[in-house]
Amino acid sequence: MKRMMASILPVLVLVAGSALAAGDEAANRDSSLEGLRGIVRAADEASISSDLGYPIATLPFKEGDSFRKGDVLATFECGDIQAQLKSAEAALAAAQIAVANDERLARSNAAGKFEVEMSRAKANQAAGEADAYRSKLGRCTIAAPFDGRIGAMPSHAHETPEPSRPIMHIVASNDLLVDVLVPSVWLRWLRDGEEFALNVDETGTTLPVEIIRVGATVDPVSQTVKVTGRFSGQATGVLPGMSGPTLFKSQGE
Repeated sequence: MKRMMASILPVLVLVAGSALAAGDEAANRDSSLEGLRGIVRAADEASISSDLGYPIATLPFKEGDSFRKGDVLATFECGDIQAQLKSAEAALAAAQIAVANDERLARSNAAGKFEVEMSRAKANQAAGEADAYRSKLGRCTIAAPFDGRIGAMPSHAHETPEPSRPIMHIVASNDLLVDVLVPSVWLRWLRDGEEFALNVDETGTTLPVEIIRVGATVDPVSQTVKVTGRFSGQATGVLPGMSGPTLFKSQGE
């Protein structure tokens, strides 16, 4: 009997030790869940600037205004470019006339192949210059690349913005993402498609979020990895920059 008890005691100690270790691991996991905050950001945002060096003609929207994709966000006073394009188009027309004339002369042996090739090259050069001015003129009007809102508007009409200074900052309004830093050990079970909840401080609402992307690197100092999610339903009243505590499914189990 004493021999049996002696053989059972180490097993009981081992089981108890395993249970305590599991309890400590669960406690550590629960403590790591505390303070995990999600930050809302726009899926698309952009700082709009210009390298033209011309005064701003119009800024139809003000800070905070909403706009649709394709709406004109800014125009510039580009009279000089319009005049340069007109001159380039006239030079192109003259070059094309010269090509037609040289080709006619070549057919009657009054002009050689060299003259024809030179006139064609000049016409191509003129066409390239006209295209360059058209491209530059196209940048005189800035259209919205997506639906969104004006996040910041540091410029004003009639100013000549510097190329390095943004005219405005825009953010998408219909596609919001949530970033959360979670413990890297969660990579054992965390996958795309998992859901968690975000309790938005500013609105007081709790909204479901679906994970769309798990970060590719782990911060070795904090041992965290960034997780990005998208709201599963409507996020009415939620704006980029809002934040709040998160609740993952494993936390509620």
